[in-house]
Amino acid sequence: MNRNLKRWGALGTAAVSLAGAMVVTGGATAAHADTRCSWSSIYINDSPGGDPKTAARGHSHNTGNHYVTDSIWSAYYKKHVWYWNADNDGGSDGDTDDTYYGWILCDTPV
Repeated sequence: MNRNLKRWGALGTAAVSLAGAMVVTGGATAAHADTRCSWSSIYINDSPGGDPKTAARGHSHNTGNHYVTDSIWSAYYKKHVWYWNADNDGGSDGDTDDTYYGWILCDTPV
């Protein structure tokens, strides 16, 4: 009985840690979700037939492009809030509207 209580305690601690990590990373909803406090210059909407190709601040990887749409100062958190969008580039048949991707608290503005 005592051993089972220790196991449940460890599972509860792990669940609380995971929940805390999700809050810190902006409530990411998938294993590949990526909001971070760094960016590089990328291009979004770069397939033919979509919106015009545009330079953005973000990152690219095999699941797509993500870019920062806004950065505001939060007096409550005493940090900058970076808002990320997903570039839903529709390819040669047109472009799908980009969607909100998440947010993260950062020490610097974008």
